[in-house]
Amino acid sequence: MIVLDFVQQQIPGGWRKTPSGWTSGNCPMCTSHGHSADTRKRGGFMFADDKFQYNCFNCGFKTGWSDGRKINGRLQELLVALGADPAQIQRVNFELLKAQDDKNIASQFITKEETSNVVVDWTTVELPDESMLLHLVDTASLSERNLKKFISAVEYIHHRGLDFYDKWYWSPHSHFANRVILPFYYKNKIVGYTARFVGTPPDKKIPKYYLQSPSNYVYNLDAQRDNKYVIVTEGQFDALFVGGVAMAGNTPSPTQCSLVDQLKKEVILLPDADKAGMDMIKAAITHGWNVSFPDWDDEIKDAADAVEKYGRLFTVRSILESVETNGTKIQVMAKKYCKD
Repeated sequence: MIVLDFVQQQIPGGWRKTPSGWTSGNCPMCTSHGHSADTRKRGGFMFADDKFQYNCFNCGFKTGWSDGRKINGRLQELLVALGADPAQIQRVNFELLKAQDDKNIASQFITKEETSNVVVDWTTVELPDESMLLHLVDTASLSERNLKKFISAVEYIHHRGLDFYDKWYWSPHSHFANRVILPFYYKNKIVGYTARFVGTPPDKKIPKYYLQSPSNYVYNLDAQRDNKYVIVTEGQFDALFVGGVAMAGNTPSPTQCSLVDQLKKEVILLPDADKAGMDMIKAAITHGWNVSFPDWDDEIKDAADAVEKYGRLFTVRSILESVETNGTKIQVMAKKYCKD
């Protein structure tokens, strides 16, 4: 069968069949799942006529396949780790679909998430009390203390090169006076926000960001309609700089990924250049997204840092010119790019 043949072709040459029927070797999933590298051949495949299973007795990773199913996310993750090209995996899934004459059978291995659009209903929220558009603040009405905080907010926006964006908010209310407020829009309504401390918080008890965000929110979806590419970043400020979208974290949910895929654009992930960026790259490989590895200076960790040093035009251009599409090469480059 096409899947069994394809999977067997991905098994490294050093793996051996044991008397009990397992094809065993060093599991490629251990280090990515928080365990030490497997050196005792604890990973193994057990094949049957129309199915197989994979178990690792070191990290506990399990997956498998049986007739009538597609190659799912966990199996894709394993195959890519073994060196399979994500594009080949998608072609195998397509061949599985073509091989089914009965539509009822075909529907068994197309998940709901793949056959129908994800629908979200993010409700409107209020910004912090007394919030005002930054450029409309009446400075004459501010106390001397709040005027200094407002000036610091304006200077911060200018210093970061973010003054091109005209929807910054500021509030003199309580602890928000030390922050700039970035609203989260969806279909032209505010559904959340992040309030970023101006500069560096004086101690660890004060968070850099106050975040109010709906579940599975993807920042800046509204702005992607006319874009040829969708650049996916971790943080909202990064997305704002490069005109992309942000997941607000390094472990995007299936719903978030589906919302990006529904844009029907060429998707380019720009991971942060740190260890956490690996999680974003795994999601990109699973969903068949491209990944960009710009050749920036070592101290540059994300798009915001890059724009501050190089400017927006150079940063966006370097992202588009550093795109990798091959899954195996993405894995290799990720290990160099995502530094501790």
